[in-house]
Amino acid sequence: MSDDATEHPAPDLSPEERALGMDADITRRDFLNAVALGTGAALLGAPAPARRAHPGQASPFALPRDPDDPWDPWTGYPGVGDYARSNGNTWDVVTAAHGLRDGTYDRMLGTAVDTGEIYDLVIVGGGFSGTVAAYTFLKETNRERSCLLLDNHPVIGGEAKRNEFLVRGQRLIGPQGSNEGGPPGKGEPEWLATMWHDVGLPTAFEFGQLGPHRRPMIFPKSNYVYQLWFDDFENHGFYFDTPRPHWVRNPWGHRLEGTPWPEDVKRDLLRWREERVTPWAGDAESLKHYLDSMTYEQWLIGVRKLHPEVARYVDPIQASGIGLGSDALSAWSAYELWLPGFLGLGVDREVEAVAADHRLREPQVISFPGGNDGIQRCIVKWLNPEVIEGSSAFPEVHNGRIRFDRMDRPNTPCRMRAGAMVIRVDQDPGSAAKPATVTYVRGGTLHRVRARTVVWAGASWTAKHAVQNLPPEYREAMDHFPRSPMLSVNVALDNWRFLYSLGYTACSWRGGFGFTANIRPNMYVGDYRPPLDPDQPNLFTFYVPFNQHGLSLIDQGKAGRAKLFGTTYREIETQVRRQMVTLFAEAGFDPARDIAGIVTNRWGHAYCNAGPGFYTRKDGKPRPSDVLRTPLAQMAFGHSELNGNQHWNIAAIEGHRAAQQAVAMLGRVAAG
Repeated sequence: MSDDATEHPAPDLSPEERALGMDADITRRDFLNAVALGTGAALLGAPAPARRAHPGQASPFALPRDPDDPWDPWTGYPGVGDYARSNGNTWDVVTAAHGLRDGTYDRMLGTAVDTGEIYDLVIVGGGFSGTVAAYTFLKETNRERSCLLLDNHPVIGGEAKRNEFLVRGQRLIGPQGSNEGGPPGKGEPEWLATMWHDVGLPTAFEFGQLGPHRRPMIFPKSNYVYQLWFDDFENHGFYFDTPRPHWVRNPWGHRLEGTPWPEDVKRDLLRWREERVTPWAGDAESLKHYLDSMTYEQWLIGVRKLHPEVARYVDPIQASGIGLGSDALSAWSAYELWLPGFLGLGVDREVEAVAADHRLREPQVISFPGGNDGIQRCIVKWLNPEVIEGSSAFPEVHNGRIRFDRMDRPNTPCRMRAGAMVIRVDQDPGSAAKPATVTYVRGGTLHRVRARTVVWAGASWTAKHAVQNLPPEYREAMDHFPRSPMLSVNVALDNWRFLYSLGYTACSWRGGFGFTANIRPNMYVGDYRPPLDPDQPNLFTFYVPFNQHGLSLIDQGKAGRAKLFGTTYREIETQVRRQMVTLFAEAGFDPARDIAGIVTNRWGHAYCNAGPGFYTRKDGKPRPSDVLRTPLAQMAFGHSELNGNQHWNIAAIEGHRAAQQAVAMLGRVAAG
């Protein structure tokens, strides 16, 4: 510990926890740097964010919360900067959402304060669907219509937010959730490329490089693509604990040589990736129906006759990308995600596969420092230029502070209210000209505004509780979008010398905490230029899914949320440190010395789980997603869950469509 460290004794730590470095403090110097930047705990009016362990309890909902201290036993260290108030689903977000589910606010409706406001459009949800809906609405109405965006999180952005750290004075930025998004490419809507240009996003990128005195290494430019789609490079290591603990370098690039899997498993893993199948004889729609009639596991084991261990290998990868594993999700969703096992199934897809393989190896598959928050911040800046300090140039938008006091000023193009949980929408299905009433809770107080149109850009599990007088077909449709959780963890490293010694930038394993983690080359944006060197700080990022083979799709989501929400920060931190010791102790890793901070981001409903039958009609009935894509009175629904495979551009497409429907509704009302 440095001489200028802030002393905060950690009570009740076990010998193992002390050995894992959980009594180490963040230095006073770095905290003062945060204050100098006007960020971090100073912004929250809280004491220094030094490490303070709390006694764990079985359920986070039994833990008291100090409103003046962001470090509670459930959230833990929140990082610094504007996003320190909003890492994942915070305590307040979770309890507010559960209040909606449990009807807590119903008895308070009579206390709602009527703001007297009426907007042409009220958008519920501040993720990509919501912000792109606002962009589309303002653009198509020439900013002549009024718009209010309500979001239940303390910072607008949905899962596209960042974590920030200061380590030895160096600012580090990592993704909270939504990740991997480059400029729109071939096959994507033209308007999406126009939006990319409109909001000032770049098309060329600069990344940090190792100095000439360091041996060359390949760094994945995101936290996803290396897991499967580009996993055959020499700096990807796979750790095995049997028959003895050991690493295998680039197992896929060396055809699984040195891996301890039995020969029949190796054979079928290679077949999974390389073997061609009989081309599909029918059309694209019949192929969709066929693949959507089964799980990916059934396709792999039942149709392709592959070893069951192939399905188990891909489970966490599929869950990391779209929520659950091969035993639960539709084979069509796996096909859409470019998972292996379908090679040769369709001629057109063959051409696309070659293009995709080339594209994945080019810089277009990238991640901004905070994941897709770089995209989100530019959209927010376009919606309301005052919200982020500085000009509209991308470096200033990316690096500037959020002006929370400018988000909701009168006469701004799009007013934004963060921390506002919509708990009720009342509309008159028989009168399109009569505004809907939107009631939300903010700071413990209920408020009402009126809306000529509403875009619900949140998930169906909240809509079915909040939207009143839902027709039976809409309520039934909303029950077809079950959700599963995800945990992302950013570990700020004082150095990554242990990884350099091993020669790895990305690491995979099975068993233990998570299944993969990596460091990225730092994207340089303006004056954000962290050096890329093993003796300098960097971030090691985990994405941890909660797939549980053997449970039903619905039960996997429920069990995963119970586990995610029922685990204290201290318990998660212990698992992270323990896993890193298992992987790296032999390479000189010391958790007390090398870990500077850990931020966890819990996303309780991260993914919609598209099981078999999600994508196709049955008995001539419309799909649930098509039901919800049809406007209801003054309301349009737009959320990425309607597609099944959730990514930022898919969310954008759904929000764009819903906003266009809102514009059309306003036009019909104006025409009488």
